Amino acid sequence: MKNKLYIILIVSLIFFLGIVTDNVYATSLSENELLQINGNTISKNTTIDQVNNMFGQPRLITNSAFGGKAYSYYDDDYTWMLHIETNANGQIKGYGCINGNFISKNYAQGDKYTFTEWYMSGTVICDDDDLVNGVYEYNVTYSDIELYKANFLKSSDYAYDLQKSSLIVSKILAKKHNYYFPQTYIDENIFYMNEELKDNGTDLYNFGIDTGKAKYISLVLSKTEFCIAELPNPIMLGSNTENYTRAENYKYVFYDMKVQDEETFRIYTTILFVDPDFMEEKVNVSLTDNEISLLDAVKAKYKEYTQHGEAIVRNFDEEPQYTELPLVAGKWSDMALFMVTDYINLARVGLGLHQLELNQDIVDAAQHKAALVAYNNSHGYSGGHFPEQPDGVSDDFYDKAQSYMTENLYSGNIQTSIVSALNDAYGDSVECGHRYNLLDPSATEWGVGAVGSGLSFGWQGVHKFSGFEDYTNELVAWPSNGIFPMDLSYNGIGNWTARFYKNYTVSSDTEITIKALNSGKVYKITNDNKNDEGKFLKNTGTRLLTFRDDTITYESGDIFEITLHNVTDSSTGENMDYTYRSVFYSFSDLESIEATDINLNTKSLNMGIGQTSEIQAIIVPENTTNKLIKYSSNDNSIATVRQDGLVTAVGEGTTQINIECGNITKTITVNVLPFKKGDINKDGYINSVDAAIVMNIYKNNNATQDDLLLADMNLDNNLNSIDAALIMNMFKNNQ
Repeated sequence: MKNKLYIILIVSLIFFLGIVTDNVYATSLSENELLQINGNTISKNTTIDQVNNMFGQPRLITNSAFGGKAYSYYDDDYTWMLHIETNANGQIKGYGCINGNFISKNYAQGDKYTFTEWYMSGTVICDDDDLVNGVYEYNVTYSDIELYKANFLKSSDYAYDLQKSSLIVSKILAKKHNYYFPQTYIDENIFYMNEELKDNGTDLYNFGIDTGKAKYISLVLSKTEFCIAELPNPIMLGSNTENYTRAENYKYVFYDMKVQDEETFRIYTTILFVDPDFMEEKVNVSLTDNEISLLDAVKAKYKEYTQHGEAIVRNFDEEPQYTELPLVAGKWSDMALFMVTDYINLARVGLGLHQLELNQDIVDAAQHKAALVAYNNSHGYSGGHFPEQPDGVSDDFYDKAQSYMTENLYSGNIQTSIVSALNDAYGDSVECGHRYNLLDPSATEWGVGAVGSGLSFGWQGVHKFSGFEDYTNELVAWPSNGIFPMDLSYNGIGNWTARFYKNYTVSSDTEITIKALNSGKVYKITNDNKNDEGKFLKNTGTRLLTFRDDTITYESGDIFEITLHNVTDSSTGENMDYTYRSVFYSFSDLESIEATDINLNTKSLNMGIGQTSEIQAIIVPENTTNKLIKYSSNDNSIATVRQDGLVTAVGEGTTQINIECGNITKTITVNVLPFKKGDINKDGYINSVDAAIVMNIYKNNNATQDDLLLADMNLDNNLNSIDAALIMNMFKNNQ
């Protein structure tokens, strides 16, 4: 109780300060006026009919948590938008716009933004010069806000409706910056599936990470907002996508909200781009005998890797000194060095290459090089592969740093630098030299070193290589022509490459076909489309082909068949097609925890036509990896089910609702009786007579189970004036 009183006092103080401050930031509007846009003025007593006379019929009408409707007005070219929310009496409670030469209570379009935030001060969005080009404000009392919160918490439908109006803001901002925004708002099935995931302690984004589907779900933003200044609104949500673009296969933009604290109404907002293919049913494709052998070898190597532990970022036996002279190379622990050697060998084993051996002399040379380059970079000396030797750096130190000159220089500690190098994030992304040093089929030994701090970018990493061993590999591809360990590409693959070491050559006539065998999708990268957005194709010399198609999405278990057209057989000079396969595999599959049960809140439902009831399904165990629940009805003409478990009775009869998670399936029997919810006298009509009967039962406190089944409209297991009001509302809406 003390906490609640404290919050009320704070809110009251901020509200008071807001009233005082309002005069400082107020524009030229009168006290009764709310907003001017496109030369029209909207006041506190303006009706929606009057707004329609100004701007035409609204392009979008949805429900508002203030108890009324939300109306969106905008033009065909997406240059401006007006959004208005009303309460049950049609009074304007929330209003906002983007562009339209507006003047609001607090700002006019083009004003220089000065950070001010107080109780229900609303949303302000600005351009790069901090000039205001969008606002959302309120005409509310404390009870209006509490009603909004109560409605928003009670039903996720309001959050789904906000998707539609927020998309308009995203499109307007894309139009402003002259980039293509092909996305639409997320579909109902995926939205409510995410609601079910949240009930089980996760969400769509983390589901993608946990189940190897991360490529399908692209994160734009995640942040917690303390909603003392603003309630969820389209100006706030849509503005978060400004200057973010994704390929067309990311069909949806998803503005997700989760209330973290109901009392303070703290909301965690996540903005995602979603490729709906993550839900597609895929066929199982068998591995070849060679792929099975390679996968077993990769799994065994991963087991060795995990035995060394994980904490390597600051695991030095001897700390390096690289910020001042004299330089000290430092030394990583043997455990860290063995671990990271296993890490790079995961990639090599999946390709069928022999493993690199850790050589402590090469490790020492790499560590010296890392310290020298880091010092030079921070003190104005030249770095790189052939760095200066500053005064004060001994010949012995310098010579050791310059030994074993087949090397990679990279940002990142000894492990993260491997991921960066494999994906050539900062090297030549066409030739991918760093990648092919790590995947050189002839190299036999290596050493790795790094100095720095932070997660990755504060580090200077060095890989050095030595030795030569004959090899049989004619092709080394990335993603692998074999087993591709997705865990080594968590920053994205970058460009795909295919490099021949024997027998074949490529040319400017070489083109690509990539077939996703599990889905049957085919991607072609040709000389005609290689310059299209999101595509790339280039041969470098006669051995290396570099290509990409950003519409390709993937998950663990996917198998791709890659065909290189117009490849030359060096022994015959014949042009031919060369085909290889890449098996995408995530080591999280080894650690996944399967569902063992689904706990349900009921085994059966008795419902009237039009009634809704929610199935609550909790997955066991709590740490199950794949928490996706799929709902289905055996007969949608009797009862339908939404992907958050909301069942709607449609017609008389009996059917089953199926609840599936992994290999676990539960069923609930639904009996739909031949009456409509609210028709308590069963005369076939819902009207004031039914409401009067409910009030009489409420007065006499003599409700039966049949009465509850027929007229408990808000499903609180009581009959009262609220149920009577809901029945009257149904009557009015159906007249």
